[in-house]
Amino acid sequence: MATSIDTRETTSLISSDKVDGTAVYGSDGQKIGSIEYLMIDKISGKVAYAVLTFGGFMGFGEDFYPIPWSTLNTTRTLADIVWT
Repeated sequence: MATSIDTRETTSLISSDKVDGTAVYGSDGQKIGSIEYLMIDKISGKVAYAVLTFGGFMGFGEDFYPIPWSTLNTTRTLADIVWT
């Protein structure tokens, strides 16, 4: 019997596909980019950092910047992420 991802998530777990593309804001409230993908430590299984994408136009000229996961604060719904 298959279960949907939504039914397996908890208050402390979320599917990585819901994090990809999430807007990231600076502590000043200005949008600085969005999450492109997550890098996971193979030994611990924990997210090591998120790769932020910013700049560019229509997928060209984007810059990528790794941000330690521990420096990000998520909102309750993960509608946005704040980098502190």
